[in-house]
Amino acid sequence: MKSITCFLFLMLAAHAQSSGREVTLRLLAFDTMTVPTESFVFDPAAPEPAPGVKAQIKGYLNHEGVTLQISGNDLIFSKSPKTEDMKNAALELAKITLPKTGKDFMLVFLPVGNERFRILAVDDSIREFPLGSYRVINLSRVPVRLSLEKKDYDFNSGQSELITEPPVQANNHSAMYAFARLEGKWQRIGSGLWPHPGVKRSVQVFFDNPDSAQTELRGFRDVAPPKPAAFTTPAP
Repeated sequence: MKSITCFLFLMLAAHAQSSGREVTLRLLAFDTMTVPTESFVFDPAAPEPAPGVKAQIKGYLNHEGVTLQISGNDLIFSKSPKTEDMKNAALELAKITLPKTGKDFMLVFLPVGNERFRILAVDDSIREFPLGSYRVINLSRVPVRLSLEKKDYDFNSGQSELITEPPVQANNHSAMYAFARLEGKWQRIGSGLWPHPGVKRSVQVFFDNPDSAQTELRGFRDVAPPKPAAFTTPAP
């Protein structure tokens, strides 16, 4: 009886490993001027080659995304859905290796020229990106600072952090100032009045504008984040 139980356990484990995992992806274009007309995603580790799944890259965040059953962690985005075009470099838009754990990801497509993109993967789960928070990402070459109601948040180059419970005025807005560390000094690069995210979320990205070489801040409001109930762990 013990050997049968062990055999069944091994069979189930092998099946789970071979079946991979289900992931849900929301695809965000960092620059709306470079959004591809069409995009298709492939799983190169799939046991049997299959046509690409339509995966629209949007210039905004809403409830729409694409759900895939993947066998590995690598994904290829292409202009063509044809199976034989999966590894055609001339048609490739981008590649990414997803984190080994997690099932909900926001993929930010960063243009690198010639209709090619680098993809930034952000954990899209409510657990890692809570409602009412800012996800701040510094893609700039220099340190940056975000000041909300005189509270400073500093980010090194390449750093990504959350701001939860942002300070607000009586009108539920925050006076925002953005700075970049240039030539040893903090230089202001932007300002504004931010409403509290409420039950929504916001992605804020510092980056170096390739045309002006100036550090800038660009934001994306997440108007339809995943529902918290979807990430609740079932009771034992």
